[in-house]
Amino acid sequence: MAFIAVMLVLFGGQLGPVSTLLFFWGLIGTAAPVGWWSWLARALPDHTEAGGGLMVAVIQLAIAGGSTAGGVLFDRSGYRGTFAASAGVLLIAAVLVLLASRARTTPAHGAFSTDN
Repeated sequence: MAFIAVMLVLFGGQLGPVSTLLFFWGLIGTAAPVGWWSWLARALPDHTEAGGGLMVAVIQLAIAGGSTAGGVLFDRSGYRGTFAASAGVLLIAAVLVLLASRARTTPAHGAFSTDN
């Protein structure tokens, strides 16, 4: 998605490339929530309801914060600055996912248990 954001900055004035890029942005972006919920079910098999509520709250906070920051950024630098910042955030997220995937993890099913 970061690559698509950069390409949107470069080809922002051309209808054909922008249409194709936005198609792929939507295709990739709509698959992300499926991955989140699959991860949640594996990470918290005994507490999916609690994790689901927390995930919904975090997603809503991200939407509110992102739309506010994006609106301010758009007012100051237009669509190019907004997409460039988006690419930066997406690259940081990709690096964090890579680092987290390489970290040693412990089973999460006992994380909420009271019997230690």
